[in-house]
Amino acid sequence: MFKKLLASAGIGNATVEAVMLSPTLQAGEPFELEVTIQGGEVAQEVQGLAFAIMTGAHAQTHDGKHEFVKNVVLQEWWQELNITVQAGETLTKTFTLTLHTEIPATELMGEQIANVWLQTGLDIKYGLDGSDQEPLVILPRATQLAVLKCLNQSGYRLFKSDIEVGRAQTPDFISHLPCYQEYEFKPESRSWLGIQEIEATFVDNDNETGLLLEVDRAFQSDGYRSVSIPNHCTTVAEVKPYIQQILGRSSRARACA
Repeated sequence: MFKKLLASAGIGNATVEAVMLSPTLQAGEPFELEVTIQGGEVAQEVQGLAFAIMTGAHAQTHDGKHEFVKNVVLQEWWQELNITVQAGETLTKTFTLTLHTEIPATELMGEQIANVWLQTGLDIKYGLDGSDQEPLVILPRATQLAVLKCLNQSGYRLFKSDIEVGRAQTPDFISHLPCYQEYEFKPESRSWLGIQEIEATFVDNDNETGLLLEVDRAFQSDGYRSVSIPNHCTTVAEVKPYIQQILGRSSRARACA
């Protein structure tokens, strides 16, 4: 009886661990994971598993004076189980899930640029859930990678990548997740266009990739430019005309909180 009382308070509960079966993931693509449920000190009813893709995103206070990082749920799933896990029992199950097309990349050219993780929790009847965090390695989609390479080959160096709370919005496309990823580039030498900084944001709907550029020029206000690139364009040569096109014109585009 004492063990059952402890288990109802989360002490001696069953625990869960998720392991990715692929070392790298990509937004918009399915992935497999193996979940191990380890029974606690007493038999417990497990109603299901909750999965969530999470990240830390930059946000601002209401007055706009301070910035902080908050944990944000990007995508979530529920898997019904309705099973009884016996004391000390080990159960292993494999699941296939699909990432949203706008999930941020965490690695670029072998360098870590962001933190995204999978949170897995058990729904235990009458008890608190044991949870597990698994860091994810997510690579940019092919069209996005081609754009990033094109900017690099055009003389701009990636300075940093941030994940911001809010949505990227233009007259032609809008992001759907509660935050968006921003790539900040700086010129490697003085730009004849007077460009001091370029911030790139992608909105991928699986058929085409919306590219939003915020261009900071010397002695001018920031300008926003956008274009949609078909996702069959996966090389620098194929995306270069689109980038050259928007660097020469402006559009009513913005990133909004």
